[in-house]
Amino acid sequence: MTRTKQSSLTNALHILKSFSVDDIELSLDDIAERVAISRSTACRLIQTLESEGFMIQNTRYNTYALGASILSLSNTLLDQFYSLKEMTGFLKNLTNVTGESSHIAILQGNQVLYLKKEDNEHRVQLRSHIGRRNPAHCTASGLALLGYLNEQEIQSLYKDGFEQATPYSISSISQLTKRLEEGRKQGYFTSDREMVENILSIGAPIFNKDDEVFASISVAGLRQRMHPQMKKIIDQVIQTSSNISSFIKQG
Repeated sequence: MTRTKQSSLTNALHILKSFSVDDIELSLDDIAERVAISRSTACRLIQTLESEGFMIQNTRYNTYALGASILSLSNTLLDQFYSLKEMTGFLKNLTNVTGESSHIAILQGNQVLYLKKEDNEHRVQLRSHIGRRNPAHCTASGLALLGYLNEQEIQSLYKDGFEQATPYSISSISQLTKRLEEGRKQGYFTSDREMVENILSIGAPIFNKDDEVFASISVAGLRQRMHPQMKKIIDQVIQTSSNISSFIKQG
């Protein structure tokens, strides 16, 4: 991989972001390769991150993992988002009624970040675990967030084009603009095979006290299982987004 010249802070942040649910421990060589820095630079940055509690070393296997300081920051983040713990009940009810997994997500650039998830009883690969980022234009959660940005913001987010997760993914500004307009009129947004080819999802915005969209809620599951109850799921997603928005405004 080509080595890149970036600031130490940027590289340190990239090191932290190189971990995921699928890769909770990485070796020094893994980290250096993923961040595209030298082994010595990776070692120096890891030592700094360790000293501040952001990483820990597994001396038995000579690997590294995220430390407790990350957990502290994540708890602070969750507290900022209107006590997401208190929204667990809304998600559980949505999953119980629809039989499908539900999520709360926020927008980060042109990606959607999942903050909370309630799994259903089915074992389906949704690619939507907590902390995961997906292309916003490929997901119902993301479309529900993009739908309330202005035209200039959309143009800026997609000035470099569109990532194609599947052949069904949105691939142009005009296509995205049309979908967002339709979603705003309907009050919900749909992603049909656009992130994963056999997955369908329905999303809706969540509004804060200032009537601004700050998060979204969605339901996702196998396309063949969701299609027969689409109206029910859409109604439930819209109702839940309304209930959460009301809860926030009363808080």
